[in-house]
Amino acid sequence: MPASRAAMMRSLSVPNFRRYFVGSVVSNVGTWMLRTAQAWVVLQLGGGLGVALGVVTALQFGPTMVFSVWAGALSDRYDKATILAITQSLIATTSLVLAVLDVAGLLTLLLVYVLALAGGIITAFDVPVRQSFSTELVGRENVVNAVGLNSASFNAARLVGPLVAAVVIGLVGTWVCFLLAGLSGAAIVFSLIGIDRSQLHRRPPAPGAPVGSWNAGFVAVWRSPLLLSLVGLSSLAFAAGSNSVQVVLPIIATVDFGGSALGFGFLTAALAGGGLIGALVASASAGIPRVRWVVVGALAFGVACVVTSFMPTFLSFSAGLLVVGMCFMTFVVMANTVIQLGAPPDVRGRVVAVYMMFAMGGGALGSPLLGALSDWFSPTRAITISGTAVALAALAVGLRLWLAANDGPILSDAEARMPGELDLVPEVDDLGGLIDPKAEPRPIHLPAVPPARQASCAGGGSPPAKFAG
Repeated sequence: MPASRAAMMRSLSVPNFRRYFVGSVVSNVGTWMLRTAQAWVVLQLGGGLGVALGVVTALQFGPTMVFSVWAGALSDRYDKATILAITQSLIATTSLVLAVLDVAGLLTLLLVYVLALAGGIITAFDVPVRQSFSTELVGRENVVNAVGLNSASFNAARLVGPLVAAVVIGLVGTWVCFLLAGLSGAAIVFSLIGIDRSQLHRRPPAPGAPVGSWNAGFVAVWRSPLLLSLVGLSSLAFAAGSNSVQVVLPIIATVDFGGSALGFGFLTAALAGGGLIGALVASASAGIPRVRWVVVGALAFGVACVVTSFMPTFLSFSAGLLVVGMCFMTFVVMANTVIQLGAPPDVRGRVVAVYMMFAMGGGALGSPLLGALSDWFSPTRAITISGTAVALAALAVGLRLWLAANDGPILSDAEARMPGELDLVPEVDDLGGLIDPKAEPRPIHLPAVPPARQASCAGGGSPPAKFAG
């Protein structure tokens, strides 16, 4: 196997990750079949309005804003594989209920909303645990690759699932997609049950740390300008960028280009194909991404959305979506990696939960607005507006981090290298970026914490461990 290909696939040499990865691929295909069929049903039951699609998206991702921080606390305290097996089983159950109601002719828009909300609540506990599970499966030295491969799996499914769903909807009906989505959940549940717990790279919870110390993730993010900036930028990218495409894509396929379910599936597959390319390229990376490239990735994503929104034909718009997907997923993998490795290990689950709360929660709040924008103006102009917002936010974050650095590049060459497996929390610089563990530790300058905030931190659990040398 060529060296570059071996580097891209190196996490698959870990038996636990390989088992989990195979189950994820099958489950992700079912998930995208479910989302495609659900969007099609909502479009039919909702009279073709973008607001209806925005509402169902908000119900799917809105609960993340409420429950994810508690999910992060649970993931720091209990076995992640067990939590995921439970949540994935429940998600599969909601898909099977959709299938039964659909085939019986009892499915209404209200019932779709109710089941979307139920799935959203379960997903709020699933996603933060799943995101932070990569580090336990492969260790710190391979976490960039694992995050990239997981994203590649998700986007490969995003490429295949909508196309399969489009064919199934045309030949049989949406209920078959819901049924297959439910059955596919068994694959990841069995893979999680079969994981060898003794081979996981995990830290025991801090002695006496209560599950209720959910605010430790907020404290860690607040104390790091880097983490705070990336969480905010990711929130806008998911809300104004990615979700705008997801909400308006069915309308563009059917109204702007006069297509059918197959046309919708093709556009979604083009977006997913770009995401797959971006994830695979990112997975071959051998070090922690420089922050400047994370910001550039967000800027490129916003610009690609704007350019694509002006594409006049179905083929040119599809090509634009390919670039949009590639830029977005490259940004997501880099931001996800920096956030995971920049978080103290004993609160990593809670930091990731805060990240997912603002990313997915921001998308939930933005989806109805963007659906309304597509009704007020047009679906393509909604993409123009959202892409512009992401590009401007990326420029603002880049300027803020550059000013915070004061005296040079955002990250040094030493900080761009992957630290080894350590028992101690890695040192971080003034931006929260990782420092080479072999380098001489240097202090950082954090704003003083007011006594009132210190008291609140003490009441909610211990503050994040070791942010200074």
